Amino acid sequence: MSYESLWQLYPFAREQLVNAKTGIAKKLKGPECRVLEVLIQSKGEVVSKKDILSKVWGDRIVSDASLTQSIAQLRLALGDNGKEQKFIKTVPYEGYLLFENVVELVASEHEVKAIDLTGEEKNDTPLKDKIEEKENHTDYNYAQQIKILFILLFALIFACQATDLLHRLTFSWNVQLDKWVEIEEGTMTSFYLENPASLKLYNYLNTESHHLNTSPITELLISTGVSNYYLSCMYVDTNTGDQGVKNMTFSLKENFYFIGVTVNEFCR
Repeated sequence: MSYESLWQLYPFAREQLVNAKTGIAKKLKGPECRVLEVLIQSKGEVVSKKDILSKVWGDRIVSDASLTQSIAQLRLALGDNGKEQKFIKTVPYEGYLLFENVVELVASEHEVKAIDLTGEEKNDTPLKDKIEEKENHTDYNYAQQIKILFILLFALIFACQATDLLHRLTFSWNVQLDKWVEIEEGTMTSFYLENPASLKLYNYLNTESHHLNTSPITELLISTGVSNYYLSCMYVDTNTGDQGVKNMTFSLKENFYFIGVTVNEFCR
C-alpha cells in the first residue's frame, strides 16, 4: 500500500473514503464508490464513459447524467471541482481520468484477501464481485421484507372477512324471533303475537264480545309494541264486494269495548 496517496478507499466500510493524513472519513453512495474503484484500477489513464457505465451499472439502462452526477459528487468528496479538476479530469469526448497518488484502494483482511497456509496472500474474490454480492444480498432481504408485508396484509384481510362471515352466519342464532299463533274459526282466520297482551285482546274480540259476529272480516292480525296495539283486518266490502284492508293503532290502555266497536265499524 502506498501511503503517498491523499485518500484511501475502503469499499465495505460505513464511511468508505478516508483522508490518509487527517483521518477525516466521508461516506459515498454505491454508484460513486464503484465509479471511483473503476478509475482507481486505471489511474493515470483515461477511462471511457462507456466502460464506466458498463462496469458500474451493468445491464441497467442509465443516462450519462447519472455518471456526470457521480463524478461531481466524487470531486466534492475529494475537495475537487469541475473547474479546477485537480484530481479527476474530464477528457472531452473520451471519458475521465484519475491522477495517480490521489486515492488508493484498500481491501480489509476479512473482506477481500485471505492468507493461505503458506503465509502468502491471495485474492479471495474480485472486489467488484464482492460489492455486487453485498448489494444482491441487500436487495434479496428487501424483497423478502416486502413479501412478508404482503402476506401479513392478505392474512389481515382474510381474517376480517372470515370474522364478518362468521358473524353473519351466527347472527340469527342470537336473535329471538316473534312467535305467532294462527287460529281459524268459521270464515275468519286470526293471527296474534304470542304474548299476554295480544292473547287478552284476541280472547275479548273472538270469545267475550259479539263485535265481530256479523263482521265480513276474513283475516285479523293482532300485535303489540312497547305502548300500542296494532291491528290489521282483511275484509270483503259489504257494498262493492271488493276485498279491503285496514290498519289501526290503539294504546295498550285503550278500552277493549272501544277497540271492538272501531274494528267492527271500519272493517266492512
